[in-house]
Amino acid sequence: MREKLIGCTLVLAMLSMAGCEIGTEPGTDSAGIGASSASAQSSQGQIAKGQLNFVHGYQAGYDQAMREGKPMLVFFTAEWCHYCHQMAEEAFTDQQVVNLSQNFVCVLVDQETEPEVGRQFRVAGWPTVLFLSPRGVALNRIVGKKPGHQVVMAMQAALQNIARRSENGTWR
Repeated sequence: MREKLIGCTLVLAMLSMAGCEIGTEPGTDSAGIGASSASAQSSQGQIAKGQLNFVHGYQAGYDQAMREGKPMLVFFTAEWCHYCHQMAEEAFTDQQVVNLSQNFVCVLVDQETEPEVGRQFRVAGWPTVLFLSPRGVALNRIVGKKPGHQVVMAMQAALQNIARRSENGTWR
């Protein structure tokens, strides 16, 4: 019985570390999150998370990706999501992530202001990073707070997927 209780406790602890789910709000000091250096907004509608600059809103990001012919790195987040803020402060300051981000249009989708976009892409946990072609075709996805090296691997996989599709003539 005791082993079963310990096992359940470990599973719950691991799930809570993976990311936030809608309706859950880990015990955080929300004042500290809002004032974090991980997030700042510029006058051009760009939002900085870590060292990445994000276009605010899916439609604006999609339009820019189409114009530039670049894939999208879509960061699904919520202001109340503690793990989203941690990922921005940690993974989005990794120099390899910053360098690779130049190959993407980075798009910020806030759960509170664009819930329909999250539903469209079946986002159920935060943070979620979705990699899309310039036309919005899913290439890769990571769910939950991930360290920089895992974000780098996902970014590289998305870029390889695009290269493969381009070579095969199946680009869409």
